[in-house]
Amino acid sequence: MLEAWRGEPLVRRAARHLVDAGLEPIVVVISDDARFADALAGLRLLVVKNPTPELGISTSIATGLGLLPETTEAALIGVADQPQLNADAIVELVRAFSPGRIVVPRYGDHRGNPPIFDRRFFPDLLRLQGDRGGQGVIAANPQAVIEVNLKAAMGDDVDRPEEWPA
Repeated sequence: MLEAWRGEPLVRRAARHLVDAGLEPIVVVISDDARFADALAGLRLLVVKNPTPELGISTSIATGLGLLPETTEAALIGVADQPQLNADAIVELVRAFSPGRIVVPRYGDHRGNPPIFDRRFFPDLLRLQGDRGGQGVIAANPQAVIEVNLKAAMGDDVDRPEEWPA
């Protein structure tokens, strides 16, 4: 996530798109590697270290949710490995949000990140354990899901530079 794609570290690119989409507050949960904080410097967001990253993504979700104000209506849970996802797509997801619902992007034939969860799902998200993200909460609540179709390429996630799109 520290590798540069088109001249910008993936983690900064993802965070910048959230800022550009007008989201507030933005909590970014990172490991204790100082390079992450350096890559995010100067952006309008709260950067916090996950105290137990070895326990999986569920601890990052819990850490981030725990720092949101009590008045927060919903939370978008984003990742840094979708380099083609942009601020316009995030705005489209936010516009689709409705109280009591979960917004999920659809990229061609599959769902992906970033979902938006109404506050009523926060307890379910806080009960996640290990390397489990919000997909289980989404699957358990199909009646609450609003799907938003986005360009398939925006859903491509990358883990290594050789996987990056041109």
